[in-house]
Amino acid sequence: MKSFAVIGCGKMGQALVSRIAPNIDCPILCCDVNPEAREAMKKLVGDRVEILESSERIVNECDVVLVAVKPAQAPDVFVKLAFGGKKIILSIVAGIRHDTICGLAEGCEIVRIMPNTPAMVGAGSMVILDSDLSQETRELVENLLSVAGSCHFINDEHLMDAVTGLSGSSPALFAMLIEALADAAVGEGLPRKMALDLARETMLGTAKLLEHQHPAILKENVMSPNGTTAAGVLAAEKAGIRNAAAEFVCAATRKSRSMSRN
Repeated sequence: MKSFAVIGCGKMGQALVSRIAPNIDCPILCCDVNPEAREAMKKLVGDRVEILESSERIVNECDVVLVAVKPAQAPDVFVKLAFGGKKIILSIVAGIRHDTICGLAEGCEIVRIMPNTPAMVGAGSMVILDSDLSQETRELVENLLSVAGSCHFINDEHLMDAVTGLSGSSPALFAMLIEALADAAVGEGLPRKMALDLARETMLGTAKLLEHQHPAILKENVMSPNGTTAAGVLAAEKAGIRNAAAEFVCAATRKSRSMSRN
């Protein structure tokens, strides 16, 4: 890789660049038509990255380009990139399928990726479509993205919609759950900051425990007969917590499918 570029300086572009930039030696270019997005990127990464207003230099100079723009803007970006000759295009654009991108950026090697926002703190989940990638490209992509979290490869693109519904969207659900837990604890008398800290720390700790045991086992280990956790679990089940979580993932997945068909 002679040079790396990102088109799109929004939240996800910022998250990935902030993790990748300190770990590669080649020049890094980023561009965005929005001056506020450019300024936000500059504040985040400083002088390590060159921030541009247009993609002209990226098209002509860079051999690996991450596309992180909104779906409506993406087709024009892909077409423009193809004019700069063969390159590897990493797309994190939701709803635009691999074959569509190949048709727009003819002659380029396309890698479709679904990351999520925890990538900003190095705890993301990156799901990569392995559409007959060469071993060299596979290793390049994994090396680039592993600094932002874990990398998972799938062969069936249809699964990308479920990935979007689960890992791509669920940080919002987890945030809602933390907020709800903290609000309830405040209602029971805890100070706001303590309630938020305890809810957040407990979720982080539980996630670490779940690296080593199944959720059902962890739940059973916490529940004592006729205890406080059992009472809470019964109340949550009665309120429909499982159905709410399932509906969240399924609705987000359906939305991803509908975007892919448009």
